[in-house]
Amino acid sequence: MNDKATKQKACREEDCQEQWNAISPDLRQQCDNFVYCPFCSSEMVTRCSVCGETISDADYRFCPWCGADFQG
Repeated sequence: MNDKATKQKACREEDCQEQWNAISPDLRQQCDNFVYCPFCSSEMVTRCSVCGETISDADYRFCPWCGADFQG
């Protein structure tokens, strides 16, 4: 698969998605280092930007679910 992807931090709680979507892209990028969600205090997860699945290892070069390339 040739899709390019990014690893994105996300809250596990769907109730927070509206609040996260309201944040500007610049501010959202600064939130990538958060461990806990500032809206509900749930632990943040890393997801693939192509398929949305949770990535368990930040060192992966490719998404284990969809095969998207995280490099470049």
